[in-house]
Amino acid sequence: MNYTKKEQDLICLCSFTELTYAARNCLLTESGELKDGWTEMIKKGGDGVYNKIRENFFDPSYRSRTLSGLEEAGIECVTLFSKDYPPLLREIPAPPHVLFLRGRRELLKEPMLAVVGSRKTLPYALAECAKFCSALSEEFAIVSGGADGADSAALSEALKKGKAVAVLASGADRFYPSSSARLLERIAEDGLIITEYFTGVLPRPYYFPVRNRIIAGLARGALVVSAGQKSGALITAGYAGDYGREVFAFPYNIGVKSGEGCNALIKQGAYLADSPEDIASALGFELTKREERELSGDEERAYAILTERGEIFLPELAEAMHRQPYELVSVLSSLEIKKLAVRLGGNRYAAVK
Repeated sequence: MNYTKKEQDLICLCSFTELTYAARNCLLTESGELKDGWTEMIKKGGDGVYNKIRENFFDPSYRSRTLSGLEEAGIECVTLFSKDYPPLLREIPAPPHVLFLRGRRELLKEPMLAVVGSRKTLPYALAECAKFCSALSEEFAIVSGGADGADSAALSEALKKGKAVAVLASGADRFYPSSSARLLERIAEDGLIITEYFTGVLPRPYYFPVRNRIIAGLARGALVVSAGQKSGALITAGYAGDYGREVFAFPYNIGVKSGEGCNALIKQGAYLADSPEDIASALGFELTKREERELSGDEERAYAILTERGEIFLPELAEAMHRQPYELVSVLSSLEIKKLAVRLGGNRYAAVK
């Protein structure tokens, strides 16, 4: 990968992971250009990390090792000086100086929608999340954080169309949580991994809320699938609102803990998300109308009962349809495949509207 001298300088500065964002910012003008005499500022800097920079930064072999190491790891860089730097992200108050990428760089040019939520998202909300992301990934790359629950559900569905973008709170070679490692590896191949952290950097608790500003900054809008009263998803929604992005939220019944944050967002003016088409329309896009899913007679009856009851145990459904429970197993499996029903556990099912 060929980088300009300015790009190389910024990439190498980021390799000194002890140098904070604020410290790097002191070397840049308000427009993101390196200040005149910035090398002299480093040479005159204090002890600690500045000693390390002085000893290495001006050594040509260090620069060569740094850039070749990234290339060998399959990591590309987009800096504030790069033409591919996402315009929306450049506009936020604290844009990352460098984006370290693994995967399909061209996804940076796609319009993006942030989809975030709680690790403890309920099964029916996960099913709705998948349905929404399946439709919305026709027009948007879906950007999220990769945690268990709603984030993983959104990215998994978007990955089917090669439209998954995961933003990490660690280096591009350090996947967290471990339960999402396989998904993130697939995204690194068929989607896009983004981080502002240099290789080898491990996640720390305070990196996650900082990371969320990138998710919101990349996106034209943010959909909150689930959120408790204290949730990282609400931090992302807050950033999105501050950046002038549209915020959408799933509505929840009273008493559902994982939906309290969503209902609060709606009270504060977020869009109530009841269809993917409405989200796309609010952001200036029109989704292709999906073909109606054909149902058998038993599937239609089962779906109508599920829709009316909200959720139901399999024996109760069998009684309502005058069938034996075993006769409806294949019917319910077919409705699950068609994303019209979801199993809630304990032999309970609910309709996905």
